[in-house]
Amino acid sequence: MKEVKQEILKMVQKKESDLPTLPVVIDRIISVASDEKTTTEELAEVISYDQGMTNKLLKLANSIYYAQKTKVETIKRSITVIGFDEIIGIALGMGILSSFTDKSGLSLDMKALWIHGIGVATASKELAKRTNPGIAAKIFIPALLHDMGKVIFSLYFKDEYRKVRQLAMEHKKPLYFSENSLLKIDHSTLSALLMKRWNFPPSILMPVRFHHNPESCPINFKHHSLIINLADYLTQKAGIGHSGNPVPVTVKNAFRKIGTTQAVLKLIVDQLKRKEDEIKEFFRITTEE
Repeated sequence: MKEVKQEILKMVQKKESDLPTLPVVIDRIISVASDEKTTTEELAEVISYDQGMTNKLLKLANSIYYAQKTKVETIKRSITVIGFDEIIGIALGMGILSSFTDKSGLSLDMKALWIHGIGVATASKELAKRTNPGIAAKIFIPALLHDMGKVIFSLYFKDEYRKVRQLAMEHKKPLYFSENSLLKIDHSTLSALLMKRWNFPPSILMPVRFHHNPESCPINFKHHSLIINLADYLTQKAGIGHSGNPVPVTVKNAFRKIGTTQAVLKLIVDQLKRKEDEIKEFFRITTEE
């Protein structure tokens, strides 16, 4: 199956390929996201060009996930409620999901995968708040989109990816292990290649690229990738969505490396279980037609 890797690389790196191009509004959101000087007003203006997205984000800001006392009626206030970076992450996630419209005969359950992503983003934010508050807002986007490569595998290499999943299940090994062994490329590398194609900034791309081997991550983003690695594990432990992984794994002593305790991890797993309905509501709003 070695040629799969060549095919993937060709597809991701070629200008004219089968890969969906992101909607124009998403392109603009990415450039807004990359600019530190962007204001809430500017982001609101970009989003308001897309009526569908505006409606969803207003619905989301009013959902039980954010538990607001008064009704949110403007996109500007929904940015304040949801959070600047989270809004960008959710908009990107919705844009990417809607680009991959052919969901038939997939080897992976997209709904379960997206719910897993929302769980990982929720857990990552909680871990970051406790261990490195400065990145708490920035971690949501890479955590939400960390498994994007699996979508490409599932859509464009259905049969090969089924074999990968089979191998992982038979040997009770994590998916990235089987991907590397059969396809010679794993979903974290593929996610990063996609993000590069779409001009994502390094603050999103790097933590995603190294979420299975945080030790190799460039120092500026090492803490981010350790958090996502651990949040991924906790979300699987809590049974929120499904990443396609037969066994949850995390880096040895990951909790110590980010500066937290086993007790906090247990707390986050319990929190995720309690928030399951809210996470599913978040999923429903962001993916409904």
